[in-house]
Formats: sequence, structure tokens, C-alpha cells
Amino acid sequence: MIPLILFAQLSAAADPVYSSPAVRDLVTGAAIANHAPPPEFAGYRAHVETEFSLLLRDTLGRERSAQIEQLASTVHWTRGASYDMRVVGYRSQSVGSLVSLMSLVRGWTEPSLYGERLTLGVQFLPDSMPARKQPRRDAIIAVHPFAADRDQFYRYSGGDTVVVMHTLGRTIPIVRLRVKPHLRDSTRFAAFDGEIDLDADRRQIVRMRGQFVVLGSAKQRRFRISRVPGLVAVAYCEFVNAEIQGRYWLPAFQRSEFQTTFALFGGMRAVMRVVSRFSDHDIEEAATATSATDTAVLAALAGGGNRVPHHTTWAPSDSVSHFRGWAESLGDATSDVTADDFDDLAPDTWKQTGGARLDFSPTKTDNIVRYDRVEGLYTGVEANLRMRSVVPGLTIGTIVGWAWTEQAFRGGAHISLRRDPWTVGARAERMLATTNDFIAPLEPQSGGLAAMFGSSDDFDYVDRRVAAGSLTRVLGAVDRGLMTLQLGFGDDRAEHARLTHGLIGGGSFRPNRGITEGTYALVVTDLELHPNASGESLLPGIGAAVHYEGGRGELDWQRSELSLFGAKYWGPVTLAINSEAGVVWGSVIPPQQLFELGGDHLLPGYTYKEFAGDRVALVRTSAFYFFPVWRSPHRLWRTLFIPGVGPGLAVGLQGGWTTLSTDAARVAVGQLDPGSAIPISRATGGFRATLGLGMTLFSGAAHFGFARPIDHQAGWRFVGGLGRSF
Repeated sequence: MIPLILFAQLSAAADPVYSSPAVRDLVTGAAIANHAPPPEFAGYRAHVETEFSLLLRDTLGRERSAQIEQLASTVHWTRGASYDMRVVGYRSQSVGSLVSLMSLVRGWTEPSLYGERLTLGVQFLPDSMPARKQPRRDAIIAVHPFAADRDQFYRYSGGDTVVVMHTLGRTIPIVRLRVKPHLRDSTRFAAFDGEIDLDADRRQIVRMRGQFVVLGSAKQRRFRISRVPGLVAVAYCEFVNAEIQGRYWLPAFQRSEFQTTFALFGGMRAVMRVVSRFSDHDIEEAATATSATDTAVLAALAGGGNRVPHHTTWAPSDSVSHFRGWAESLGDATSDVTADDFDDLAPDTWKQTGGARLDFSPTKTDNIVRYDRVEGLYTGVEANLRMRSVVPGLTIGTIVGWAWTEQAFRGGAHISLRRDPWTVGARAERMLATTNDFIAPLEPQSGGLAAMFGSSDDFDYVDRRVAAGSLTRVLGAVDRGLMTLQLGFGDDRAEHARLTHGLIGGGSFRPNRGITEGTYALVVTDLELHPNASGESLLPGIGAAVHYEGGRGELDWQRSELSLFGAKYWGPVTLAINSEAGVVWGSVIPPQQLFELGGDHLLPGYTYKEFAGDRVALVRTSAFYFFPVWRSPHRLWRTLFIPGVGPGLAVGLQGGWTTLSTDAARVAVGQLDPGSAIPISRATGGFRATLGLGMTLFSGAAHFGFARPIDHQAGWRFVGGLGRSF
């Protein structure tokens, strides 16, 4: 029966389906080899370690993780019967989220790449749920590139040998096919778009890497969220098989990744990453070889393939919590890969190649809307013309906006040329810059919603005009390091608070702090090492940043900063550090260049910018021990899961020091509020520090305990809130 079917397919195949007869023959052989497992193969058991993570990728490619969940499972795939996954270990870390990623998924691995249809790897609903209750848009079922009906959905090219693998038993040439979907508007299926590596001798799938695309009429589209204006969402996958016992290609590594951008949120890309590694395969072989019956073949052609129900169960909570057989440290699987791995498959709006493209998506939200006590409401528009393949790497952009209370225009223009690993650029801009110190890359730089609805604007501002050129070099890869040099001119002008309070709620705004006005020639250098391991990220590792800037002219100063940050996981123990040091010098120091500490973000427990100086040191360290109990996530309501209580002990030390070491610094601190005879900020007079002791809940998503200053006699006070830092 099978030879007749294949003969009919070859006779009917249209030439455009395959780029050459050799490719057609290769695909035909792969269709036979991957239609079903070998007859004697009855199933397998294996151990699987999976890591879920939520990340933000900035416009430079740096990634910060806000939530990581790690699971250990045993799996049992029985041919034609079921795929059973048993979760035997679970642990997680979070910086404030009280929702588990288990709320979104039920299954997260594929047992094999055989059959007529494929799923993404991450299943959003269990197969056992009644069909009438399943929102079909959440199920991603794709036609297998080697299905019997593949010619209706795909086009094939390539077929070249890309590598030769050597094992103890044989030499394996690997050939690569490029598979492109060819979906009709009426289809209800998804399709795979990417590369497939094949064992050239046995035609078995070694690796699939690409994305799932969904087309069809409006009523049949699965991802309705992708129709939201300004929203771009892509589902990527990478499946890697290993040859087991020299006979069977079975799962070894699987990665599913969902990347999303939304125009109003700027160039940030939200990423949900799922990485699984299989090990310890135990093969089950049938006593007698399974033969393919005509009934099975017809069922496969009808679309059933060899898909089997997926069942996920959990071991008892105590057993899950005490699991110690982890192969990888928490966060390692997430940090081993990056979102840029799929750039060659990215949608047009993200690609660096193609025709010239004009985009109105902002690089950051503040460029199109913000609110603060100086400008009031600011609204603007940003346009970027990316020449892409027309002039590779060239981007020209502009930002134009209006501050409604201030009645003033702000914005500018920029141009850049990228030639990896170098980027050359220039910009001219009038901006409302903040004078706050040590702002993390993903933290806000203006009052925003807090100023609008709570009258809380913990920033001070300067009206700054800048014209500068820049040169940036990537040190191997973005996650390894960046180096930037800027040369230009600046002009600082004083600003004042034009609003007394926000639109709704809160008290009154404080005055904007004073500055010294003047023009200057400007030089800025930055060096970042391992930026993904920054202080606000859960990814393990140690990173560093060095910043230097200097001005010469009416304003004359020099300023240097050093930052060290990172995290390390040792089983149930976590250590985190974020430390900064800085110095500013000059014969006349502008007050806007002083370092300032105090408030919720820098040295909590003291008032807003209570301390200032020309020398500064700031240390924020934490140590955590998470008890091996109550780690399993819990169903709160229907499909909503919250992390397990996951209690832990926490010790946090936050300390800071400033000094006013020169006459220039003491004069500058008095100019922060020129209308007052008493300076509004002062030196710390020693090291000011706060010690916090307490407990964390939900794997660090919340904390409570007690804290007290340790630089002077004071009592303990209760503290609590989201996040894990005291």
C-alpha cells in the first residue's frame, strides 16, 4: 500500500515544490523514514529537565530575566498509546510575579518527530480537555514537513551536506533542507518554516529549527492576539535529536520560544523561553515487529498521524520539593541561548535585511508619552527609516514631541551605520534629562504613571541639548560585552516644577533641584561586561560596567563610575550583589553632576536624596536560603496557578557612603537649592547601612521581616512587599 501511495505522490508532484530532482528524492526518502518509528521500536523512558523563563530584551540585545521556573520530569512514551510525563522536581525564582508559568502551559515537550502532524512543543491545553471547551486558537497543530500531503503546504530547497558527524559506530553525513510554507487562505493548519537537518544515510530527522506560522481565513486564525494593531508575536522552535543505541533518533534538546513586541511599549521584546534537555533514554522494543496496516496508513493520511495523548502528573509535593538531582544550576539553560538566535527567521519588522522600511514604533515609551512635574503631559512621535538591504545597516530617525504644560518642543534626529561588530552614529537632541544616579537599563527615567496618578515624581530634571557622534563595538557577542565612545557638545539649562500635583491622588510635588547652566565639549566612554547578569536580572553570572564622562567649557568636570553585579545559585542558596562606586572632580563641579543617595531605590530608610557627595559607594547584597518544602505550584482558580509557598530565609544589606571632599563639592551641594541657607543634602558622615532579616514567600516573589539601621542606634521596624530585597 505504501509504495502505491508514494508513487501517486511522485507522479502528481509539481516541479515548483522541489528545487531539484535530488531534493525531491531526499524529501521522499525522509517521508518514508519519518512517517512512523521503526517497526521494532515500542517506546522509551527518559529523564527531562526543563526551564521556563520570562525575559525582556532591550534594543541592544541585552536580556533580563524576571522569572525562572525549573522542572525535573520522567517521561514514558508508548508507541500508539500515550506520552506520560511525571514531574518529580520543581524550583523557581521571581522578582515579584505571583503567577506561575504553569498557568499557561500543560505540556512542554514532544516525544518524537515522527508522524503526519507536529505540535509546537509547548501545549497550552491538555489533550484530554473536551474539544468543545478548547479555545482552538491556542492549539498550534502544524502539517509535518514530511507528511503524505506535504506538497499542498510546503516548498523545499537545499539538500547540501553541512557537517559530518563521527560516532563510535559510524560516520554520519548531515544534509540540510530549507522548508518554506505554502499555505492557502482556506487551510486550518499551521506550518513549519525553517531548516531540517537529516541523517543522509537513514533520512531520519536530526534537527529542526524554525518558526510556526499560521494562515487561513479570519474565522480560522489561531493567534487572534497577533491581529492587535502594533503587536508582533512569533513562535520559534528548535528540536534536536540524538542517536540512541546507534539505531533511533530520539529527543535530546527542545526549545520553544515566544517573542513579542508591542509598538506602544517601544523596542523592548518580551520573551517566554522553554528549554528542555533529555537524558538517560531507556528503549523499549517490541517482542514482534509492528507492521503498518492499511488502516494505520489511511488514518495517517487523514491527519491523525501517530499523535498520542499527553498526560502530565505531579509527584507528591514533599517529593517534588526535596528533589536534588538537578543536572544544571537554575538559570543556566536560559542564559545559554539568546533571543537573537532566531534573527534569520524573524518577521520583517525585526529583520536587518529587506527593502527600506519606515517604522513609527518608538525605541522607548518615554519618546511618545510621559508625565512629570516639569513638562506635565508630553506626547510625541518617533519615526525611523531603516534602509536595511538598500544601504545595509543605515538607520535615520527623528523624535518630535510637545510638552503641554511647559508649552515647549523636545526631540531631535539621529543617524547610525552598523557594520558588525561596529556601529557609528550621530545625534542632535533636546531632552529632559534626569540627574538621578545609577538607574538600571530597564527602570523608568521619568515620573510616568506614578506622577500622574499619585503625585510621586522621584526624579530631578535638566533641560539638556546635545549634539554628539558615537562609536560602539560589540565584544564578540552582546551578552559578552559592549564598548562605546561619544564625542560632542552639550548645553544644560535649569528647569523648574510647573505642576504642584498630579491628576489624581497623592500629595504635592517637590521643587526641581537646582543646576549650573552652561555649555561644554563632551566625551563619554562606556564599557559593559556580561550585561545580561545585571542587578535586576535573575540570570546567573557576574557582570561589570565602567562609565567615564568629562566636560570642558563653561561647565568643566570629570566623572567616573564602576558597577559590579551578579547572582549565583548553589542548590537552595542564592547570593546576589549590586554595587556601585563613583567620583566626580573639577575646579567647579556642576551640582547636576554630584552623586545623590536616599529614597526608595538608593539607600531606603532615608529621605529622598538626603545625601550627596563627590565620592560615593553603594552596596546592595542579599543571601537567601529556600527551604525544600511547598515548592509545587498551586491551582488558584481554573487555569490560574500561583507559585508554591516556597518559604525561605533572607538576609539583606544595603549601605551607602558619600563625602564632600573638596571646596568645589561643598559649593555645588549648596546650589541644589539656591534659595535655602541650609543645604538640602549632606554627606553621610560615615557608612550608612540598613540590615534586613526575614522570610521570602513564593520563591522570592514577596518578602516580610524586620530591618534596622546599623550605622547608629535604632529599633527594628517591620518591612514587607513584593520582590525579595529588604
